Amino acid sequence: MPPFRYSLFCRLHLWLFFFIGTTLLGENSYTHSILVTQVINNCFLQPLVNKNSPPSKLREKDKIIEEGPFALGTSKDSLLEIDFFKSSSDGKLRLGRESGLEFRPKNSLILHRGSILCTHKKYQEWKLGSSNYSVNINGFGTWMVECLTAGLKVILLEGKISINNSKKSQVLESGDLVLIDVKSSQPSKPIQIELPLLLGTSRLIKEFSNPLPSKSRMISAAQVQALRLKKRYEAFVGDVSEDKKLQLWALPQTP
Repeated sequence: MPPFRYSLFCRLHLWLFFFIGTTLLGENSYTHSILVTQVINNCFLQPLVNKNSPPSKLREKDKIIEEGPFALGTSKDSLLEIDFFKSSSDGKLRLGRESGLEFRPKNSLILHRGSILCTHKKYQEWKLGSSNYSVNINGFGTWMVECLTAGLKVILLEGKISINNSKKSQVLESGDLVLIDVKSSQPSKPIQIELPLLLGTSRLIKEFSNPLPSKSRMISAAQVQALRLKKRYEAFVGDVSEDKKLQLWALPQTP
């Protein structure tokens, strides 16, 4: 192996284990079958059953068949897309830049760093969190998660999901954003974000060559939200001619 590639593997190996550790080595064996559909720059697979296993670099059309827990990682300026379902029409999962995502049994995901986007048309039940806390996400649609110092930021782009812990359940609809507190695992009260703006700037949507299977549903949700905003604007301002249109200003790209 060339020195630069060996050095890169070693750095990623240390980085993943710094965030993930070796707490999963006692988990029961299970198998995931994943198809890698798009790789931008440097993305890696890290098995976690054997702590001595080195990371392997991922390439498009790779099939990941792992027994036991494992992690996927992206380096700087890198993005990854996988089919995590029975068929690509069911949905996809994307990792943003400098992200580390751990896969556990029964649709359990641990986001240690960075951001992800998950889309699925059918109802699914997920367990999402970090090594210290978790919540259940149930429903269908397209949703994004970003790892923050204070917890997790969850945005629903289209569909309907509920975020649950042992004490509280919070239902999200298209355009809702909630923050999940790292100490209490409690979701905040939802706030509405501008979907047209997010769809036009997010790297997890714009920087992949293949459109998401939920593209038309996301556009429909954004159009409905824009129409509602326009009606609120007209009610607030007063008379607005029919040829006036809602203007959305372009901002720098978001995760």
